[in-house]
Order: sequence, then structure tokens, then C-alpha cells
Amino acid sequence: IAMGSSADRSGRPNSDPLWLPALLALAASLAVPFFLIDLPPVLDYPNHLARYVVLAHPDDPVLSQMYAPRWGILPNIGMDAFAAILLKFSDPHVGGRVLLALSLFAPVAGVIAYSRVVFGRFTYWSLASGLVAWNAIFFLGFMNFLLSVGLAFGAAALWIALDRRGRRLSAAASAAVAIGVTFFCHIFGVLLAALLIGSYELSRLFTLRKAGKLAPGEVVRTFLLIALALAPSLALYLASPLAGESTPGTWDAAQKAFVIFAPFTVYSTILTVITGAAFFMLLVLIWREVVFAQGAALALAALAVVFLLAPSTIKGGTFVEGRLALMFVLLVFAGIQPSFTRRQAQVAGVIVAALILVRTGHVAAAWIDHRQDVADVRSAIAGVTPGSRVLVARGHPGHQTRDVLPQERALPGMYRLDGHLG
Repeated sequence: IAMGSSADRSGRPNSDPLWLPALLALAASLAVPFFLIDLPPVLDYPNHLARYVVLAHPDDPVLSQMYAPRWGILPNIGMDAFAAILLKFSDPHVGGRVLLALSLFAPVAGVIAYSRVVFGRFTYWSLASGLVAWNAIFFLGFMNFLLSVGLAFGAAALWIALDRRGRRLSAAASAAVAIGVTFFCHIFGVLLAALLIGSYELSRLFTLRKAGKLAPGEVVRTFLLIALALAPSLALYLASPLAGESTPGTWDAAQKAFVIFAPFTVYSTILTVITGAAFFMLLVLIWREVVFAQGAALALAALAVVFLLAPSTIKGGTFVEGRLALMFVLLVFAGIQPSFTRRQAQVAGVIVAALILVRTGHVAAAWIDHRQDVADVRSAIAGVTPGSRVLVARGHPGHQTRDVLPQERALPGMYRLDGHLG
């Protein structure tokens, strides 16, 4: 049986009655760490939060002497726009954690929405994406990127849902708006949405061709609709500073082999390796019996090729391989459906649930420990009056992570996480 649900006699999907409680349990468990500390050990988060405060209070008598907001067509300001509104009415640390939690939940929510549309039912396999909710990209603080990934899955789900109702023009128009919004979060989200929609449409055309029903006019209409969906984002990109030339980073095979574990990376090397090994072993065991969503196999293959070819940095974006690895793993949870016996489904469910709980417990414990570092910084700056000139310095380069203690100060083998705390 599939890890999903059955259908009633009318053909409408019936979700397992335990699916919603499982979803709520997943959401509740992932949310727990955010209640334990007001400034989590996430690399870029203190930097983001400081900027959010400035944007939300442009008339502050002290901050306005140092900073002035300058909005523009930029593909990484989605969270900033939300924050500029939210932090006008909330405490910075409360609103900031809400936004940080949004970046954690957005990819999982996108996976669930996409899976629901392509398979016609809610599945437990999509909930298993909670296994990679805590990942290297989150701990590095790439909040806009994570939000864009969730939006990309949502945009593709919207396209597919409307297409299956025969509303192809509405699908293109709606996707154009959704992908345009995604652009303002991160350009990678636009590329992911384009990949998901393009793969779905190519697969649909191939199916028509195989059945002998493909007409040249259908091919033309399909590509015109895709162009319509992507045109606004392309125009925004060309109008943004990102369109300028840049030198890509280096290509490192050894680094790629290591970064494969980025979707599973937490503060502990052992827990990272265990989670990654469990995922890859499970993937090998189920691969021959999975059902692919239309176009998902093509999208996974494309992501794998791009991962192998991509440099470490592109147009100022860092940890490119880690971002691609995360998108690949999320698509595994969104675009395939394993076939298990009931016993196999129960065993797999218990293992995945246990790993999610252990990983979340590990993060919670690390965040509690980090409260001491935050307290030390606040004690050091307690005598600094607002508006004073200060020099922020750090004693360790970010890439030096060996033997770092306490462990929440670094991602093992990747990068220190305390560089923006000052």
C-alpha cells in the first residue's frame, strides 16, 4: 500500500484520519526550539534581525543617523518586506523568531502542498520532509532562500492544479504572479519553479506524443504559456543589479561529496551522518517501487546534473551545492510516492518520526546552551550607550570549525555560526 490514503466511490481522495494529527505533531515539535531562546545560533540571523529593525523603524532618532532604507528590485528582500511591517507592531525578538520559523516551515509546507496536488491526496511521505527541516542552509541563516523554495513548490502546485482543471491560461497567469513574488525572495526559487513547471509540461507533451495525440499547435501553446509565466520574473531579473556579470566560484569534487549531507546537517557530526545514511539507505531500498509524479523524475535528474556542474558560488550566492542538495532531497519527498506494505510503512514511519524528534531535541538543547553566549555578549555591551561608535571583531575565521566548543557555535566541517553575534 502507498503511504498515503485511499479514495471513496466518488473518486474523491480520503486522507488517513491520522494524517492531520501527524501534521500537527510535526509542526508542534519543530516549533519547540523557538520558544527556548530569543536569539538562536543561526549564522546570518543576528545580521538579518538588525536590518529588519532598521527597516521597521526608519525614523528612529539614533538609527536614522546611521542608516537609510533603500528599496529596489532585488531578488533577496522578501523577508525584509515582511519584517518591515511585522516589526512595527511586535517585539524584535518575537517578530524575528516568527520570520525565522517561517523560513524553517516554508519548504516543508511547499513539499506537502506540491505532493497533495500531484498525487491527489495527502501523504505521510510528504510529512517525512520534516526530517530535513533542520539543515545546513537553515543554520547558515539563508532565510530568503528557504522562503523562496517553499513558494516555488507552491507555484508549481498551483500551475498543475489549474492545468488539470483545464484552466491553462489561468495556470500561466497565476504562476506568473506567484513566481514574481518568489523572485523577490531568491532567484533560486524562480529557477526551481521553472524547473518543476517545465518538467511537468515536457512530461505531459511526451505522454501525448507516445499516445499519438501530440499536435504542433499544442507544443507552441505550451511554450508560450511557460514563457508567459516566467516573463515577469525575467524582466525583474534584467532590471536588477544581479543581471551584471560576476565571476563564479571554484569547482571542488571533494566539497561536493561532503555537501551531499548538507540537507541533514545539524550541530552534531554523528547525528548528521546517521540521518543522511538512513535517508540514502531508505532511498535505495524503495527506489524500484516508487511512483513518480509527472515530471518529477526529469526534475530530479536535472537537479543532480546541475549539482555536479555548479561552482561553489554564483553571483555572490554562497554554498550553492548545499542549496541544490537541499532542493533535491525536498523534491524526493514531494515528487515521489513509495509503495510499502503496512508493516514496512509502520517501521519506516517510526524510524523517521524518531529521527525528527531526536534531531529537534538536539537543536533545542543546543539553543538552550547558546543562551550563555548571548548573555555574555549582552553583558559586554551593557555599558554602551545608543549612538556610540563601536568596533565589532571576531577571533576566528568562519571556515575554521575544528574542535569548536560548545558545538552550537559551528556546523561541523562547514562554517562557524557565531560570526554575526556581535
